[in-house]
Formats: sequence, structure tokens, C-alpha cells
Amino acid sequence: MKLTGETKFFIGVIVLTVTILVGAVVMFSRPPKEVPYETLVPESAWATGSANPKATLVEFSDFECPACGAVHPVVKQVVEKYPNDLKFVYRHFPLQKHNFAQIAAEAAEAAGAQGKFWEMSDLLFKNQSSISQDIINGLALELKLDMEKFTQELNQGTYKNKVNQDLLNGQALGVDATPTFFLNGKKLQLFSFADLDTEVGKAIGGS
Repeated sequence: MKLTGETKFFIGVIVLTVTILVGAVVMFSRPPKEVPYETLVPESAWATGSANPKATLVEFSDFECPACGAVHPVVKQVVEKYPNDLKFVYRHFPLQKHNFAQIAAEAAEAAGAQGKFWEMSDLLFKNQSSISQDIINGLALELKLDMEKFTQELNQGTYKNKVNQDLLNGQALGVDATPTFFLNGKKLQLFSFADLDTEVGKAIGGS
């Protein structure tokens, strides 16, 4: 049977479509590539939880991101649930569309220099819907920080490079949205925030 040009075209389209679908299935069926611990957890990163963990959870986050704010209490609950088995690491990933994400990240670092990183993080997420420079200064006062040191470091951009390095590291790892989680070096695909507890539980139980 002689095929017409139109028939050949449609057969070609079908073959191409099947090839793409098969390729997609193969790609998504592959286990996520494991990122080296040293890449995900540099010495300068803020970490809490177990010093000898069975699992390490890394989050790339933005203090002005609504989804990050929504998952924040879930993360805290998971960390508190596994105090002896889980290490949690926070990495900055301020998105350009959020006007105060960068300065909020630097403010958390400045608070961290005075021993209040996690406390400032909690307050930033709690107040993210009304975040501004004045709000950030108010939070620093609430935490009883040395305001002269805090203000000077923000004005001088003392922690700008550290925040930007986190952002660059995240981009190199394929992070393009917040929050993004890595568990034991593997990027998580979460369908709901409740899945975070499930995945951590499996990682700890399977260790």
C-alpha cells in the first residue's frame, strides 16, 4: 500500500509522540540523583536537631513566600517529632518577586550572629504578610538584639554574599521554586505538606 504524504505525516507525529512519552516515563521513573552532603550542608548553614541524625532535611526557603510560611509550622513539628534522628538545615532562596525577601534573609543572619537566627525566622514567617523594613526592625527590638550592630550590618550588607551564595547553590541544584526540600540528598516531590512527615518517617525508619 502506498502511503500518502498526509498519512506519513500523521504516522510521524504518532511515532514522535510515543517516543516523547516513553522518554518521559523513563526519566520520571529514575530515582532522584543524590546530592553530596557537603554541597547541601555547607559549614555556614544554619542547622538544628540531632547532631548524629539518621536523616537530614534541607529546605531552600524565602521568608516572604506564602507557601514557605504555610509549611513552616509543619517543619517545626517534624523536627520536634524526631529530636534524636533528624537534622534540619535552612538555606536561603529569596525570590526576586518578593520585595523584602533578601533583606529579611540578611536580617535573619544578623540575628543569628547574636544567637537568635531561629527566633527571628519564626517571627519573620509570622509577620510575612506585612513585612517591611520597619517590621523587621521591630522584630529585632522584640528579640532584644543589639540594634546598633544589627542596623550597621544590614546597612553594610554584611550577610548579602552569604544569602546570595545560598541562592546560587540552590539554582545549581535545580531549585526554581520555594519551598524546595532535599531529604538525605534527594530532592523531594511533595503532593501535600503532610507528605513531609511521611517521607521523613520513612527515611528514619529505613536507616
